[in-house]
Amino acid sequence: MTARLREIPYNYTSFSDREIVIRLLGADVWEVLNTLRAERKTGRSARMLFEVLGDIWAVRRNPYLEDDLLDNPKRRQMLVDALRHRLHEIEIRRQATNWSGSSWRRPNAPYANSRPGLPIPPACARASCAAWPA
Repeated sequence: MTARLREIPYNYTSFSDREIVIRLLGADVWEVLNTLRAERKTGRSARMLFEVLGDIWAVRRNPYLEDDLLDNPKRRQMLVDALRHRLHEIEIRRQATNWSGSSWRRPNAPYANSRPGLPIPPACARASCAAWPA
């Protein structure tokens, strides 16, 4: 099976995934993602992460979307909650698979100890969110 050329959804620009990640998060994060790519098993967390990046990229590239979100606090909060939910699900998978031996958490690896816990959304419609700590 061939690898997808682009994994970030809503990318209707000429920018590659690499360019988008570097613009949003920096070159060092792209290197971490490449290291994690080699350890990928199902790709669910990667898809959710790229969805988050795609949402952020789409809003940053479209001033109409940005204005709409600024003018509609409810809609903006729904987007933020959805992004936080995806990030929290990624964190759950990370803990469940115990990536402690991977480059993500190796003591000498870049960012080994600099990733704090992800923010917890205040509310979520899904049943799996009911167990989130306050």
